[in-house]
Amino acid sequence: MELIDISVENFRNLELEKVTFGGGTNIVTGANGAGKTSLLEAIVVLGNLKSFRTPSLRRAVRHGEKQFHLCGTIRSATGTHRVEERFHAGPPVQRLLRVDGQEVSVARYLANFPVFAITGPDRELVVGGPDERRALLDRLVFLLQPGYLEVFRSYRRALKQRNAALVDGRDDNEIEAWEVQLAEAAGHVVGARIKVANRLFDHFGEISEVLCGKDFPPITIDYRTEPWWSASEDLERVEVLYQQRYNETRTRDRQTGFTGDGPHRHDLSLRAEGRSARYELSSGQAKTVAAALRLAALAQIEKERREHCPVIVDDVDAELDESSLTRLVRHLGNERQLCLSSTSDALGSHTGPEARQLRLVNGTCGNQEADTDE
Repeated sequence: MELIDISVENFRNLELEKVTFGGGTNIVTGANGAGKTSLLEAIVVLGNLKSFRTPSLRRAVRHGEKQFHLCGTIRSATGTHRVEERFHAGPPVQRLLRVDGQEVSVARYLANFPVFAITGPDRELVVGGPDERRALLDRLVFLLQPGYLEVFRSYRRALKQRNAALVDGRDDNEIEAWEVQLAEAAGHVVGARIKVANRLFDHFGEISEVLCGKDFPPITIDYRTEPWWSASEDLERVEVLYQQRYNETRTRDRQTGFTGDGPHRHDLSLRAEGRSARYELSSGQAKTVAAALRLAALAQIEKERREHCPVIVDDVDAELDESSLTRLVRHLGNERQLCLSSTSDALGSHTGPEARQLRLVNGTCGNQEADTDE
């Protein structure tokens, strides 16, 4: 799978009529503020409908404008397709999604062009709270099991309703009715997560050995649930366990005003030499482990889809030291599309002479092939 071209309108400082990419490595260069990160962000938003820079896409709309428009041509195992996103900042926020000219749902759109991004904020996957790690796992489950999106939404709806009922002091019968729905959805969410997570852990072990090198402390990862049950529990019993737990903790949850148990509290626990990785790893080591986690998810998707997916790495020489960068590029190889951004023109020494060069100046881009005669 690869991105052939992208057109960008009113996305941050970018106005790009059409930028074309090579199927191998693409190096985006330019001075600070030229729009390198914005171009990579636009690619990610086109594929994933979310940004690695901001939780609100309203901030990606050019100042003084009300909407942005992204359009790209992709080539995948199913052929060549045109994907399009039009985002209106509102209020209310509106989003129009099209594939080959036909308006489609979010679920159908997201299955077309998954993009994997390795960026500075990824460090939070290791040193931050569990939200980002859960989000990574949930997106992976969705890409492997498209029906998971509706299951996850059902869980979030039931959770919201139970929390509201707790805060409003509604009677036990009404709360119990929401608990039945919540426990059922929790069982499906946890079951899907654990099955996918176990395969993710295998890929992570292999990739972390390659990226981290011999001097790294050994890193382990597991799916952490509440202390009153284990991820090794028979998954068919999870729904029953949660229904019992919600009944037992109803008084406590009335006092706190929220549901204290469930998959919204779970985590992918990363440990270095038996201790929490967030306290044991340096900033550089945390970035490398985060990259390994992203690439483990990539490996799982590629294995299931039987095709390679595009990878972007923003400000690559700032985020990874030279040895980690060399191992990363070597691991990714020449089999998949890779887009790297850098303020330095010397990045080509890591990627080879066949890399395609794209230079940004004040939000505009010029395409040129690397000069292989020098």
